[in-house]
This record gives sequence, structure tokens and C-alpha cells, in this order.
Amino acid sequence: MDRRRFFSMAAGAGVGVLLPLTAYRYMMKGMHTGYANVRAYLNDGPDAALRAITPNDDFYLMSSHGEPAVDPEKWSLTIDGLVDHPLRFSYDEIRRLPPFQTPLTLECISNSVGGGLIGHAQWRGTLLHPLLERAGIKPQAKYAALYAAEGYSTGHTLERILRPENFLAWEMNGEPLPRRHGFPLRVILPGKYGMKMPKWLTRIEFVDHEFLGFWEWQGWSNSAERQLQAAIDDPRDRARIAGTNFVITGWAVANEAGVSKVEISADGGHTWNTAPIFSNPMPSQVWAFWKYVWIDPPKGTHTILVRATDGDGKLQTSSSSGEWPDGATGYHEITVEVT
Repeated sequence: MDRRRFFSMAAGAGVGVLLPLTAYRYMMKGMHTGYANVRAYLNDGPDAALRAITPNDDFYLMSSHGEPAVDPEKWSLTIDGLVDHPLRFSYDEIRRLPPFQTPLTLECISNSVGGGLIGHAQWRGTLLHPLLERAGIKPQAKYAALYAAEGYSTGHTLERILRPENFLAWEMNGEPLPRRHGFPLRVILPGKYGMKMPKWLTRIEFVDHEFLGFWEWQGWSNSAERQLQAAIDDPRDRARIAGTNFVITGWAVANEAGVSKVEISADGGHTWNTAPIFSNPMPSQVWAFWKYVWIDPPKGTHTILVRATDGDGKLQTSSSSGEWPDGATGYHEITVEVT
């Protein structure tokens, strides 16, 4: 197996252990939400997707270097490198900055199509762009290198780190960031996979060259923009169903373009019907909820597929690929038996 198909995890007293992708998934069992339970929000109308908050304890968890216990009295965030005015903030100083709050859906790049490594939370912090303006980025800067307390690193192009919607988060669902989700601070870039948004953030350094971080050096995407996808949330795969009108529910996610349409096929992809989106809130990187009423489904075994179209008119690719290196693609499908 190519060594880039392995994940590196911290174990024991800081000893690195290489695990194949299948073993990694097994060890992460119970550390993700599993499914969004869209059906429970059918009566919530346009706000349904916003109300489907993933509790902090159930939010998916991926950590490559362990979970450091950071002392907020000793922690600081530094913005330096190719800047005119290097900045340093204590935890108290960060929390006194102008507040910013938004709902946002995050997803892990190692999430399978329709998988459970996705979660939705209400985030509170402060916008990043004003701090970068204060620092004064020098013209020769091309990249931002981001570092975390436990040794993790990643990088972003100057254009991507300067987008006005990026922010620093210190609260998650009304509580200080839990330790395992990045206390005291994590950076969030809407539309990126989680690997590009370090928890336990300590430093943003501007450099004049491309910067490859921990996962990027192992072959994972250096852009890691979230793939457009739709998923069937209910019924589950291999379910037995009955009834003359059966409701199928699910979610869809995109990057900044948002989701404009969801379609479903109950005959293995031969024909497609619109699955109405009943909750599609802003910002565009929040998941959208859809439902489809399957009228008089014929008895027997059926393969159901779903696909999404984004706000730019781009149809989700049908080409199936694994999670490595750019995130999983392809149509989510389930098999059901109508009795």
C-alpha cells in the first residue's frame, strides 16, 4: 500500500503509529454523528437546517497529533512573517475583539460519500480579515502558514486566507471550544474541509512560497475545497419499507456556491426527479435539507441515488473516487426493499 494511504496518529507517549485507512475508520467509530436525522426537522420549514445542531459531544472528531491541554493563561496567537506589524494576542485579548457569530457545517476530507464525518454548529469568534489588515501583509507574501499547539500545520494561498468570511472561533454552540475541538482557538474558512482549519491555533506566518502542512506532505489535497454532494439520510441502506407514499429525506452541501437543486432516482439512475429543498439557509456553506415523496413505490428491490447541483449550475460528478486525496466523490446510493 502506498504510504500516502496511511494516516499518522499519535499514540502512547507521543509515539507515531501508522494506520491504514480501514483501521483508522474503525478506531474513529463512535466519534462522528452518523446521520443528520433530517426527518426530525420536517416541520421546521426554512429554518430546519439551522436548527439541526450537532451537540459538541457528538460532533465528528479527527486529530492527527492528539489533543493538547492548552493553558489559556500561557497561550497566545501570533501573526507574523512577511507583515509590517507583527501581532500577538492573549486569550483575553482575542475574546475582546469585535464578535462574529454564524452557523456553519463542517466536514472531514476523509468522509465517505454520505458518511457521518460531518456536523453543524453555531460558532462565535471574530473575523480574521481585520486582524490581517492590522498586521499589514507585505507585497512579497504569497502564502499563509498556520501552526497549532500540538504540532499540526497547514497552509493557504494569500487570496484564500484574505476572504472576508474567514474567522477565528472561540465558542461552539454557546460554550467555550471543547478541548478536543480546539480550545482555546481554531480558525474556520467556510467551504474548506476540516484539515485546512487547524484547532489549537497558535500562529499565522506569511511566507513568500507555497507551504505544505502535515497532511499535504502525505499527498492530501493542498486546496481541500469541499466537494459538492448530496446524501440520503432516511431510509438507511438495506431498509425494508412499505406504504403508498413514502418520504425520503436527506441533506446536501457545497462550498461558497451553495446548493440550488437536488434530484433523486429510484431506478438506479435511469430517470431523475426533483427532490424539493425545504431548508436552504445562509451562509451557503450550511447544509441544505431536502425531501422527496415516493408515490406508489413498486414492490421489490430498488437502488436509490441522489445528486446535487450548486448555485453556479454545476452538477455533482457521478465519477466515484475515494477520500484520498481530494475528498470523496460520486453519487450516494442505497438499496431498499419495498414490501
